[in-house]
Amino acid sequence: MPLPTARTLSRQARLPLISVGFVAVAGLLAGWPPRLWRGWERIVEAELLRLRGGRPVPANVVLVAIDDASLQQGAWFAAEPEPPPWAAGTSTLPWPRARYAELIERLRAAGARAVAINVVFEGASGRGAADDAALRAALHRHRGHVALAAEVTETQDSQAGTGLALVLPESFSAALAQPGSVVDHPGLGLANILPPGGGEPLRHPEFFGSVLLPAQQLEPFPALSTTVLAQAGLASRQPDRRRELNVYGAEPRFARISAWEVLDPSRWGRHPLRPRVAGAVVLVGPVVAQGGVGLPTPFGPLSGLETLATATANSLAGDGLAPWPANPWGRAALAMAPVALAALVLQRQSSQAGRRAGLLTALLALQVLVAWGALRWTHRWLPLLPPVTALVALAAVHGVDAYRLEGRERRRLRRTFERYVAPSVVAEILATPEEAETILRGKPLTVTVLFCDIKGFTTMTMRRSAAGQTGALVAQLNTYLAEMVEVITAHGGTIDKFIGDCVVAVFGSPLSRGLHDEAVAAVRCALAMGEALQRLNDRWQASGEEPIANGVGLASGTVVAGQIGSPRRMEFTVIGETVNLAARLESLTRQFPDAALLCDQTTAELVAGTLPLESMGCWPLKGVGDVTVYGLPRPSHPRPGLPQPGPGAPEASS
Repeated sequence: MPLPTARTLSRQARLPLISVGFVAVAGLLAGWPPRLWRGWERIVEAELLRLRGGRPVPANVVLVAIDDASLQQGAWFAAEPEPPPWAAGTSTLPWPRARYAELIERLRAAGARAVAINVVFEGASGRGAADDAALRAALHRHRGHVALAAEVTETQDSQAGTGLALVLPESFSAALAQPGSVVDHPGLGLANILPPGGGEPLRHPEFFGSVLLPAQQLEPFPALSTTVLAQAGLASRQPDRRRELNVYGAEPRFARISAWEVLDPSRWGRHPLRPRVAGAVVLVGPVVAQGGVGLPTPFGPLSGLETLATATANSLAGDGLAPWPANPWGRAALAMAPVALAALVLQRQSSQAGRRAGLLTALLALQVLVAWGALRWTHRWLPLLPPVTALVALAAVHGVDAYRLEGRERRRLRRTFERYVAPSVVAEILATPEEAETILRGKPLTVTVLFCDIKGFTTMTMRRSAAGQTGALVAQLNTYLAEMVEVITAHGGTIDKFIGDCVVAVFGSPLSRGLHDEAVAAVRCALAMGEALQRLNDRWQASGEEPIANGVGLASGTVVAGQIGSPRRMEFTVIGETVNLAARLESLTRQFPDAALLCDQTTAELVAGTLPLESMGCWPLKGVGDVTVYGLPRPSHPRPGLPQPGPGAPEASS
């Protein structure tokens, strides 16, 4: 493996620092989010709620709606010659207070555990004292089981400026009070709810009276949902002031009865939902067509009555939404955990781009799945946007780093292989970088090895050096080697190494076209090298330079191919018995001055039928043993008589 460079070391230091930064940012955004970020979180939470979908509502919360149907029925009866008493004044809002008294009477008679009127009765009735008296009498008869709405309104004062004022149904407070009660405003609850906005969620109505009013130096006041539960003898199963509304779905979601159906005795006596009223908390209020007006939720706008029902049901079931952990430090730690885990594993898998992408995808999917599961089954918000954003950013940084690293690796591989093989072969190798790395690490291959050496080069070197022709000799050698490399590359061979004046080439490494094709290419390459040398000799002789002769040895078999050497100097080469055999065959060419090449029997068998190789007999080769040698004469020479090996025949040496 190559030693780490300064660039590699800087990358190894840079990525962990960036990862730590992402971990810290995820924690800060989860624990102490700025206002803009809270708005984005609300968008994500809304999508999760929509993904969760609607859910069943409690059966013990029933709505009696003063809806369009009730107003239309009132108008229809008003046009009759003798309208029924219960329909008087029901064609428009506000309704007579006596109609609310009748609703209370009928609902309580049907077994309603408590009734809440989501209407603020401010001041005296415009229909006279009898109207107020009718409602007051009903409240007195059913005190302890009826809740009325109060309201906090904004006031303008020329001296004090803007302020808040509490609007109470003063004329009915005494009727709601139980004997001996010490409560300041028994049976009253605020209808106000803080609209969501500015990154804030849709909070439970109790937040307005218990948190917001004290923050404005006003006395706390219970929400209407809290009061009606108290009137029903029930208690909330959650800390309402710290909960968000967990909406049940698009309106209408709760069991709903039109108010006119309760007022009409003939209709009410046979109404299919009347049995649902027994033991239920019944909420009464106007729900006219609002043209999209209402509190915004992921499932669409909610009317005031549906919002009151949602708050009441959440309190009864204890399933209001809340962030978890509630402590900002805990949320920060929970958000940082997956990002820190991803950063740690990514650092360990820094060289595996595919594994890094798979890990990040799995972590992102797991993060969303856990957050969705926590919302669905525990009604808790886990930190989602900060860790997901940090993971995506981490993925982007590591992706860019992987891309750059892969580009550098491709360039390194290209530089490595282009020294040995043709550019077309390099392109094919780089199409599968993993395979290229396997080749560099070492891999057994079946190849044809070619050794080409200049005959008598040592003697020539000594002679020409003594004559002061060293520079000319080096130039001639470089010209010769350059021409041989061109021929080898043109035939698809890989330059393995130069050993002085010897060129070693391999056919079938690092990629093979097939054993037969590689052997044929090697033999044809050897012939072409002879022809190229002949052209060089003709040119040198014309310029007065000394010609040279070479010998070529070929052997086919299994070798080990890979980068071999020390960390300071690596070479892509082949090793094995086949390499040694090719070297011995090249040395044997001194015994065959007119042979274009010598090869072993394996090579001869591979090219049989394609090239006319002939047997040169069996020759003893040093370190190898007796080998049957095959060869071809040079094209410009007739085949000479073959020398015969015998007891006096010299062994081929390297």
